[in-house]
Amino acid sequence: MTKINDNHLVFGIACCLGVLSCVTRISIAVGQFLQGLAVAFGLVLFLRHRGEIRYSNEIKRAMYAILAFFCTTLPAALFTGKPLAGLGAFVNMWLWRFMVFILIVTFIKKRSYLINMLTAFLAFFSVDCLVAVYQWRVHMAPDGRGWGFGSNTLAIAGIMCMVLPMVIVIACDSRFEKRIRCISLAAIPCVLLGLLANQSRAAWLACMITTLVSLPHYALQKKKIFVSSLAIILLCVGFFGANPAYVKRLESSTNITTNESNLDRLRMWRGALAMYKAHPVTGVGLNGFKPEYKVYAKSHPEIKHTFSHAHNNFMHLLAETGTPGALGYVFFVFYFLITSGKKCLKAKDPYDLIIFTSFLGFMLLFGQVEYIIDNSSAIRLFWFVVAIMLQLQSIQIKELVK
Repeated sequence: MTKINDNHLVFGIACCLGVLSCVTRISIAVGQFLQGLAVAFGLVLFLRHRGEIRYSNEIKRAMYAILAFFCTTLPAALFTGKPLAGLGAFVNMWLWRFMVFILIVTFIKKRSYLINMLTAFLAFFSVDCLVAVYQWRVHMAPDGRGWGFGSNTLAIAGIMCMVLPMVIVIACDSRFEKRIRCISLAAIPCVLLGLLANQSRAAWLACMITTLVSLPHYALQKKKIFVSSLAIILLCVGFFGANPAYVKRLESSTNITTNESNLDRLRMWRGALAMYKAHPVTGVGLNGFKPEYKVYAKSHPEIKHTFSHAHNNFMHLLAETGTPGALGYVFFVFYFLITSGKKCLKAKDPYDLIIFTSFLGFMLLFGQVEYIIDNSSAIRLFWFVVAIMLQLQSIQIKELVK
């Protein structure tokens, strides 16, 4: 029987994770199977080469920062009354989903594999956005908002906050291969249309900010990019000007008197704060927000709907994991914003710029209105993107040293 060599296993991991990035929003079960298969391949490689695995300094520091954050939530898993259930939630939320990141930075070290994986994801996500447009304009979604292949309206919005600045950078930066630059160029209008179809106010604002961060460096360098950017901005402004309903929806972002969506969030955040005050050290435990909020709602008649999470990364972790988890989250986000931001300003590196905008748009800005860090598909795609950028950067550094 022919022995499966290392190259076959690495190729298998790349294929599994590349396909996972495309199908995880269609079927979490298929995504879980593909990830399990990739983990099995990775385990074989680890057993064969466990004494030879090496990481770049950038990847090691990133892993330390991420694992430090995970560890700050461990007390909430173990010391809030149901340690087995808490530990299971901890493993699923952090360690299992994080395996996407571990597999990429450990085993996939060929640039062609990384670029092909990312190209497949961007191409498929562009279709995802166009499906949202179809649901919005043709299928006429009940709430008037497109959700794409997934079932969660806000999940696709969060992913778009990460993807739009990324495709802008890739399309504008000549250091990326032509094929992925072409896909990224085509993806820009798809994501913009998806944003209009999805109608997430938070995504509009987050993408506006991350675009202002990612675009100027390239627009000031090349006249073609400057003119194209100006044309797209004018088209977007024209669309909003011709559709007062969209302007009204955007303006409603600050309405905390009559807008029920905003009021529901404020009520959830007050509930989360009450949970934190009652359990400041360990919180109410992982997955404890939903039952606690139902109890809280009984004594607050103004609450009309109960939710499974606080629609805010920080407030949810404050309630469920207490002071350690909330501080760990803040450290985790700002570690990457500061380190990638500094390196990007110094070296104008596209990989650092994409990491910076991914944390800024997806994790921080959009994370103020959605508990996106615990969305199974979205967080896997986030780890997928960050891992690929770190690995591409490591390959570039090695080539420069040579």
